[in-house]
Amino acid sequence: MSNSPTTEPGKDSDGNEHSERWRALVLQAYDRFHQELKKSRSLFPGLTEYSPVDRIDRTPGTIAWDWGVESEVRETINHINGWGGRLHEWSIWNIVIDTIDNDHDKWEILDHFIEPIAFFCMMQPSGFVDRLMITCENLLHQANQYIWPEEPDRLDQDALPLGQRLNRNARKKQLGRLGERWLAYSDFKQALNALDSKKYRSETRNFRNLTAHSFAPRLMMGHISRAIRSIVPRKELVEQPDGSFSQVGHPTRTSVEYAMSDAAPLPLDVAHSANFFEYQRARTAMTAFAALVTEVCNRMDQVPDRSGPSSP
Repeated sequence: MSNSPTTEPGKDSDGNEHSERWRALVLQAYDRFHQELKKSRSLFPGLTEYSPVDRIDRTPGTIAWDWGVESEVRETINHINGWGGRLHEWSIWNIVIDTIDNDHDKWEILDHFIEPIAFFCMMQPSGFVDRLMITCENLLHQANQYIWPEEPDRLDQDALPLGQRLNRNARKKQLGRLGERWLAYSDFKQALNALDSKKYRSETRNFRNLTAHSFAPRLMMGHISRAIRSIVPRKELVEQPDGSFSQVGHPTRTSVEYAMSDAAPLPLDVAHSANFFEYQRARTAMTAFAALVTEVCNRMDQVPDRSGPSSP
């Protein structure tokens, strides 16, 4: 095989031209991004403090508490702060892409810069709820074990077949039982229940679920056409008492039906706005969680030292 450059007319030239054009577009867009970033610091949605981690670190507890609770709370805060940072970047890119007139250039910027950030942000509301519930469950269970030694080391998932997990509703019910002794739990429960709501899923056209399991709408540009196949009762013309005929589903016979659908793109500003408000709800939940951590740790600090006398 020859190692000489291709002699196919125009191939190398066209490739280089496209590469240079793309490079110029990306550099120009990134420069605009940083210009807007400097001008738009007020748009930053805020971050969650790590004070609950420090409070847990100062509090003695069970072995499982000492080993895992602080780490889980830190990771939960890491995730929400990562979401906040990406959300801010998304808001700036929305400004940048609105300054671009050419549809092809818009598509390039959308594909290269915006979609990876937007997809990450759109996945967060649902994942954050589950992550926060698991973190709170472990915290409350270990705290209850430490403060009330008669508390059985038993959770609802213990009765499930090996490998299965509690669904979200079952986990919330268990959290209610674990948190019933704590005054701050009520506010936390209210904030938790406000997350990943039906309103959010409706505003984003169920984007997260469809992304994971089917076809979500495109962001900003591009339609998705589908022929959705289903099995339905077979329609038959049945004469009515007045002599007219109506289509009626057969009680036992079925047929194939196709629904022709066209999913319009989800506007970037609509998706970002919905995600922004969901992020603010998540921060409210973390504030309520921090108050719960403080109450729990204060009570655990009152438990007499169980380590016993030190060995000689």
